[in-house]
Amino acid sequence: MKIILTGSTGFIGREVLEQCLQNPSITSIVALTRRNLPCSNVKVKNVLLDNFLEYPESVSKEFEGAGACIWCLGKARVPDNDIARKICLGYTMAGARKITSICAATTAAAGMKHKFRFVYLSGAAAERNQTKPLWFMQDYRRIRVS
Repeated sequence: MKIILTGSTGFIGREVLEQCLQNPSITSIVALTRRNLPCSNVKVKNVLLDNFLEYPESVSKEFEGAGACIWCLGKARVPDNDIARKICLGYTMAGARKITSICAATTAAAGMKHKFRFVYLSGAAAERNQTKPLWFMQDYRRIRVS
């Protein structure tokens, strides 16, 4: 199976990449990154992307035929909530919309048996219960699961 992976230059994303490389059922990995990935494995195609809000045609073509996306992109601590919202929500939603629209269509057209999967990795201390009172980093912890 071909997968799309974001955040593979970060702490968690690097480990997800290593696990994907060891999994024999994953045949290719499209790693979307802002900088070059120090990986020479033939399974990995490093696709550089400066703006995770927009996906040019050259990048979008790489998504075709993927069965899943593992979204690890994020920042552990961002002091500005507007920037955190852009990274954690804006990038994720723009990527999810673009990737799923392309991949859902190509998996159906190819007659694949399973539906396209989008896996979002949130951050530490993210609180799913949006009504729960939070003692620290209230806004940031809510952003991570909005």
